[in-house]
Amino acid sequence: MVWDKPQILKALKKLHKDGDDLSYNALAARQQSLVSASAYHFGSYRSAVEKAGIPYAEVVRRPRWTKAAIIKLIKEAKRRDDDLHWSAVTKRRDELGKAAFASLQPRLFGSWDRALTASGLDADEVNRYHKWDKDSIVSELRSRSRDHEPLNSGALQQEEPGLHAAAVRHFGSYDAALRAAKLDPDKLRQRRAWSKQRVRDDLKKAGRDGQHLSDSAVRRHDPALYGAAVRLFGSFTAARAAAGIKWKR
Repeated sequence: MVWDKPQILKALKKLHKDGDDLSYNALAARQQSLVSASAYHFGSYRSAVEKAGIPYAEVVRRPRWTKAAIIKLIKEAKRRDDDLHWSAVTKRRDELGKAAFASLQPRLFGSWDRALTASGLDADEVNRYHKWDKDSIVSELRSRSRDHEPLNSGALQQEEPGLHAAAVRHFGSYDAALRAAKLDPDKLRQRRAWSKQRVRDDLKKAGRDGQHLSDSAVRRHDPALYGAAVRLFGSFTAARAAAGIKWKR
């Protein structure tokens, strides 16, 4: 391609708008002809960038990730019909996987859901239609069990309807999915669902029974209560305070 000034400026503006890295070395590695033409027609690559209305200092100091770059990757993945659920993208070892973690930075989006929303997608819909397979279903059920999160059918349908539906679809029944995850459906059905009130009541009872209510003691002796306290109150300290238990180290 034979570059002229208007074409050079148009190309630089488009690359900048798309969030591409316009540092000299990065662009030279991808489009050496554009860099050379910029220097030829404008005297230097820097002059061409500034003529395109792009602050050169921004180009030099541009961070690895920008909002525009992340949005571009999300849209490309959507066109390929890739699974954009958090658990799927974070298992990838490509640019999209790296972008997912980068999106958590406060200067960018702060969360993957907000990155999806900024890309014009419905984050709830993406989460609802996560492309589950048997391995990911089993892994998620085991993870919930380790974190002492409710696994009875009713609770899961309310909290993770997509996961419950996928478990039934892939294994024939929810109980079969639990057994595949080495979990006993009968024992899970016997568990009471946790609530803030139940956590407060159980902590108060433990105190009346003379049990040690330090963070480490409860985590060791009653991991289910500890897990529910952290999940529902944000921290065990907050749960203990909500139960009206005064604690001194």
